[in-house]
Amino acid sequence: MSTLVVDGRQTALLRVLLVEDNVIDARLITGLLRAPSAATLQCHHVTRLDEALANLEIDESDVVLLDLNLEDSAGYETFHRVRHAASRAAILVLSGSDDEELAIRTVREGAQDYLVKGSFDGRLLLRSIRYAMERKRSEEALRHSQATVRAIFENSLDGIVIFEGTGLCMEANAAAATLVGVPREELVGCRLCDFCDTGFEEVWVELSQTQSGRGQFWIHLKNGARRMVDYCFRANILPGQHLAMLRDITEQQDLEEQLRQSQKMEAVGRLAGGVAHDFNNILGIISGHAELLQLNAADQSERNRAERIVTATEKAASLTRQLLAFGRKQVMSLKLLDLSTIMEGVSSMVDCAMSAEVQVSVHAGKNLGLVRADQSQLEQVIMNLTANAREAMPEGGTLTITIDEFKSSKDQPDLPPGDYVRLAVTDTGMGMTEEVRAQIFEPFYTTKKMGHGLGLSTAYGIIKQSGGYVTVQSAPQQGSTFNVFLPVVCSADAGSAPSQPRMALPVPGNETVLLVDNEEDLRSASSEYLESCGYRVLIAGDGKEAVEISDKYDGAISLLISDIVMPKLNGRGLVEHMRRTRPETRVLMISGYGDDAVMRHGIPLDSSCFLQKPFTFQAFGAKIRSILDRNDRNDRNNKQ
Repeated sequence: MSTLVVDGRQTALLRVLLVEDNVIDARLITGLLRAPSAATLQCHHVTRLDEALANLEIDESDVVLLDLNLEDSAGYETFHRVRHAASRAAILVLSGSDDEELAIRTVREGAQDYLVKGSFDGRLLLRSIRYAMERKRSEEALRHSQATVRAIFENSLDGIVIFEGTGLCMEANAAAATLVGVPREELVGCRLCDFCDTGFEEVWVELSQTQSGRGQFWIHLKNGARRMVDYCFRANILPGQHLAMLRDITEQQDLEEQLRQSQKMEAVGRLAGGVAHDFNNILGIISGHAELLQLNAADQSERNRAERIVTATEKAASLTRQLLAFGRKQVMSLKLLDLSTIMEGVSSMVDCAMSAEVQVSVHAGKNLGLVRADQSQLEQVIMNLTANAREAMPEGGTLTITIDEFKSSKDQPDLPPGDYVRLAVTDTGMGMTEEVRAQIFEPFYTTKKMGHGLGLSTAYGIIKQSGGYVTVQSAPQQGSTFNVFLPVVCSADAGSAPSQPRMALPVPGNETVLLVDNEEDLRSASSEYLESCGYRVLIAGDGKEAVEISDKYDGAISLLISDIVMPKLNGRGLVEHMRRTRPETRVLMISGYGDDAVMRHGIPLDSSCFLQKPFTFQAFGAKIRSILDRNDRNDRNNKQ
């Protein structure tokens, strides 16, 4: 017969509490526990239940050997009270009666074993203690694991749903219930398909067949909202039970869409800037030669023809300005402006632009504060928004234009805190769906049969370049409201916007200018005009040629007129050379790009020393004269 060997690692320093009121039984059991093979057991003996409970409060035992019939307690009640007091101890019931029903009940409710006195020896007792400890540790580990899994299940930010084979929800966590917008008790027993877009039934059948999969679907909430959900499905995680992990990606989808739109807008903006540059050069050639024809025309009919060409180029130039405004690259003449005053100036134009069926109502507050913007472009914004409102009311309605003050707070994430002047353009037209509203500021996007799709995108570009913000509120058949917010720069009583003098007509000049442009036709027309005004003109086709002409020329060069983007040597290199060799020479930069091209090429110039193509020769001559005359005055003042 083999000898029982108790694993020291299993019984090392095990604290055993013997609860036994029978002296003989107690001596027998303690004797068995004093056997050499049980040297690692520490036994403490009590005879009453109250003593056992008191001992368990101060000294946590590993094993409790419990007699159910004591002086102060009997039967199942004894076990029940000890189990609650020693929740972490392994309990072995030692009973004098072979009560099968009681044995089953105590083991089912937490006892590790049920031994009948007189039927076990020391070896069996030690084996039972060892097995009891192993089962207790296994139960504790299982309980801890279940608690961990449950905690993860309950606190997961992702929705977790367990289904049966028919698709009914057997269990769901709080995140899943929040995702579908119903209490968890209501979700359990329902089918997830009941909350999803039509067509998910077929997806569910396919998932059940393929055993796993992932994708997205839309969930409809009771309040009418929709949420985009990313799901991961796994079939038969347990027999007949399927698992689905759900994640709300609505905000993520919105952010990704905003990023795509931003990238698209940036790409189109760069394209618009490049197209506008080339187009402006062509328009400059057409406009320049047309003005020369107009100046040298033999009769009135020829002058009229030339004037029509100039007018057509101005309209085409307006289109390029719209492209540059969309790309936020147009030249801006920023001034302090009263938006209410500007509205008064264009109100008659708004009335004329509206059909007879549209009633126009304007409410413009006074002393709202001044904003910094380009006046002509703000007028264009007003006209574009009102034109859009007119198209939304083909059968008539009411157009309301409101200008008031607005103070933003932190509760409005799309609008930084601060003081604004708000321009609100409201129509009672057909309104827009959410899908249309998300695209209205895209270039060339339009829902109108005759629209070109640049009006709103141009207005958006102008307002953003002016440091402002645009929001839209609309719903089908409920009209639309476009809100334009421009930051207040200073109060109206701090001083009115400074008035700008009218552009003077060009006057003759006799200075020497160096004209540099790689567009031969435009360079030729500009040279001819300047010579007709009395200037001595030195002509170069690129920056390198201009450097050679400047170095060889012995006389003074009063003004350098140069394009920015040129082959061989660009405008920056040319300006740096001229400032080293001829510091007295003034500079006027011209470009088909916006004024951002000057800054991008690192040319430190005052905005008054830049002229964007296409320009009229009248504006060209006036700009030249203003630069030269201003510097002459500065020179005289310095000598004094």
